Amino acid sequence: MGDYRKFFEPDYGEVAPEVEIMTPQNMDMDNTKVWRAKSNYESVSAMTLAYQKCNCYEKIMKIQTTDIKIQAAEEKINVRVYMPEKAEKCPVMIFYHGGAFSMNSIDVYEYVCRYMAWYGELVVVSPDYHLAPEYKFPQGLNEAYDTMLWVIENISDYGGDIEDINVCGDSSGGNFAAVVSMMARDNNVSKINKQILFYPLTTNSEREITESEKRYETGYFLEYNCQKDPMQCYFNTEEEKENPLASPLLAKDFSRLPKTCVISAECDPLLDQGLMYAARLEDAGVEVEYHILKGMVHGFLNWTYGKSFEAMNYAVEFVKK
Repeated sequence: MGDYRKFFEPDYGEVAPEVEIMTPQNMDMDNTKVWRAKSNYESVSAMTLAYQKCNCYEKIMKIQTTDIKIQAAEEKINVRVYMPEKAEKCPVMIFYHGGAFSMNSIDVYEYVCRYMAWYGELVVVSPDYHLAPEYKFPQGLNEAYDTMLWVIENISDYGGDIEDINVCGDSSGGNFAAVVSMMARDNNVSKINKQILFYPLTTNSEREITESEKRYETGYFLEYNCQKDPMQCYFNTEEEKENPLASPLLAKDFSRLPKTCVISAECDPLLDQGLMYAARLEDAGVEVEYHILKGMVHGFLNWTYGKSFEAMNYAVEFVKK
């Protein structure tokens, strides 16, 4: 794996006292329509109640939104655009939501996108790409990439600056953001300015287990009650996991990628994956900014802890630099 601790030596500490560890989510990969609807409803309801207690609630609810159907990878998908009150040549953030390639929706990340649009006066674009197991690799990724192409062609109509387009995502959405940046480079699409990766999944390959995966294997949120592994349901074959389009950490070329901000949770099995990816980028000459949120667990971005807002502020401020 090489020396990936160039940014700092992880403590692999304990969860912060304010963090409530949720019980593993029940997932039924054979009946996705029902459990997704239930999961999304419960998540949106919980987030709404939490944000209504925040000082920023009334302000972020003033953010304008519009839903648009676009053509992406031979499918129609819904894209939600968030616009500040005075949207005129604003920096653009394309946000790819997480969820193990198989769960969540743009509704679950509604308040995250609203907050970043408000705090940074950004135009935020959130695509509702298709999920596994109904749509396997690389369908969701191709829809993520085509969303980026749509943004380049159309975002000026919504007050976005086509010269300041940035990609962002959390967990599997961070995987999409990283790979979309690589695809854009390889296809000579030079419009991506920066990438922001929240606790990204950077490899799906069978490999040596990292220290963070050993330390936080169970009891730290990133686990599911499911007869079928949701990550396995994303792939058609085991060989696909070794494809850099699925595991960007395995790419041979990390040069000429956008300036990058990696934001990790300390108590997260994916902590070391984010560190490794940041190290590979820096070794290739990419400018990297790295933040770790002590005591936080995977998925903390979607809660309302102080460090959840701190992480979003890091992302927005990185875009605005």
